Amino acid sequence: NGEQYVGEAIESVLTQTIGDCELLVIDDGSTDKTPSIAKSYGSRLTYHRQENRGVAGALNNGISHAKGKYIAWLSHDDRFHPTKLEKQLDFMERSNEFAACYADYQIIGPDGSVIRDVEAPWYPRREAIPALFASSYINGSSMFIERSVFDRVGLFNERYRYSQDMDMWFRILRHFEIGRVPEKLLQWRSHPAQGSRNREESMLDEQAMYLNAFETLGIAEILPDQASKMDDPRTIARGYAWFGDTMSGYRSWYRFAAEQYRRSLRIWPSLRNPALIGWIANCLRPIVRAARRGTRRALGS
Repeated sequence: NGEQYVGEAIESVLTQTIGDCELLVIDDGSTDKTPSIAKSYGSRLTYHRQENRGVAGALNNGISHAKGKYIAWLSHDDRFHPTKLEKQLDFMERSNEFAACYADYQIIGPDGSVIRDVEAPWYPRREAIPALFASSYINGSSMFIERSVFDRVGLFNERYRYSQDMDMWFRILRHFEIGRVPEKLLQWRSHPAQGSRNREESMLDEQAMYLNAFETLGIAEILPDQASKMDDPRTIARGYAWFGDTMSGYRSWYRFAAEQYRRSLRIWPSLRNPALIGWIANCLRPIVRAARRGTRRALGS
């Protein structure tokens, strides 16, 4: 249902400075004018419609039909910079160590005006994995990926409705380096319709994804300096404590963090377990908040 912006997204691809580009529009069960807008471009694009499967399903459909060596995607409300694909292709052809790359971007408002610029950080693979637990610094619409990567890691996980992109970055980083083009090559739109998603559902989806990533990657992959100590249960306990600290400190998911602290303490029930401090802090948090509210009310009276 992207009738308001999808034409701008399509135009931003059709006006790319790179010539050899295949454009696929995957319509995930729209009920508005999206189909007629897409079809109005005729043979300049290929239109595919599917029953609603979510973003991951649409991406997988597009990848399965694409013929190119590289895959990029664009959400219906965002816009590519005219040189995006050309500059990322050039980066990839010159940088054999990378299997994918992302770019910096601009946040724009409903009317297309620039709100602010975003410069994404870059980390080598070993540092990027733990960094992604703390910050979702890769914008999916800025990515440019070798198609062969999907042969190795598989397609997007349709179990995740909101966090399919982060799940994919973790899976790619298990095997490949991801690079960065330090130029603003995407305009990511912020608009009121984005707030219509179920926030509780989105949070639970993300938490399930992060827990799966943590347990699938393993502590040795996430914290490689601990790899030589994996026979020690205390190392696994410290890993869950780190996970809890990261989810609490960077994402403010306190209940979810408490679950990780409890897992850690079951593995290593000791006063020396760093999870104990995190668990106590989480327990005290509502008491501290209540005390602050009481102090503010007292001062106000």
